[in-house]
Amino acid sequence: MLNIGIVGLKNATPFIDAMSELPEFSFKGIYDPCLLIDRNHQTSFNVFLSFGDLCDKCDAVIFSIDDNLYQPLVCEAIRHSLSVFVAGVHNYQLKELNELLTLRDEACATVHVGHPLICTALFRQIRQLCQRPLDVQCSVAHAGDQNLVSLARNEISLMLALAHSSIHRTTANVYSSFSSVPDFIRVRLDFDNGTVANIGIDRYGLQSAHTIKCINYNRIVEADMDSGLIVALSGNAPDMQATRTTVGSEHSTLAMQLRTFLVCIMGGSELHNSLENEISTNIACMRINEKMRINFNVF
Repeated sequence: MLNIGIVGLKNATPFIDAMSELPEFSFKGIYDPCLLIDRNHQTSFNVFLSFGDLCDKCDAVIFSIDDNLYQPLVCEAIRHSLSVFVAGVHNYQLKELNELLTLRDEACATVHVGHPLICTALFRQIRQLCQRPLDVQCSVAHAGDQNLVSLARNEISLMLALAHSSIHRTTANVYSSFSSVPDFIRVRLDFDNGTVANIGIDRYGLQSAHTIKCINYNRIVEADMDSGLIVALSGNAPDMQATRTTVGSEHSTLAMQLRTFLVCIMGGSELHNSLENEISTNIACMRINEKMRINFNVF
């Protein structure tokens, strides 16, 4: 039985619900400085009065908020040799991520960073069908106002997990047709193992879409990440093979990430989003930010 605590009341409910499906997890309660201010806040769970109290009662800690204001507490949890699940690090600076990496290695702790796709059955199947791809084409069309840089960051992390190699060079271009913020982002990633990934993201598709095409010497794999449809064309079997994988809900995806987190804690080798991935992604996103400064003067 693994004793788990959560830091951050915001977004805690999905984690509590997902943990209810994992009998290996025992939820011990939440620590959040805001709860200490609002004494009348009604909760149905245990509220720790200090972060140290939570660390003393737990084997692992989930940080349900990706705000870098919580980074010192993440560091403190790692110093307590606790395993850590961080919902996201999009708001972390490179220096803060490197500090977490150093502490993790010193403490031999497990740190998992949340990602909407890396732990899913759909992505695992793509990775299995096309190992060591030569070329990857990613296309994301988002009909809405979501931050395109955030979408690009998720795609870069995904490509790092797919290529299973370090990024050698990043080239980025940012365009705008209708507004003073990016409408289109194009990123090319050259990896040390020879893989090349091209990522295209725009906000003016007729409808939201997300596709990934992987090419290696004897196979082409194309996946619709929204419908779960995967089409594979192999040189050894001329006929196309189509399969459909269930696209998990936000709840099931989070439960899968927690299962992966558990396997990693137990010493198993499991595909997950690591700090190394996020550090490389952060560096790649610097090129996008540089283009934004040049083209839009937004910083």
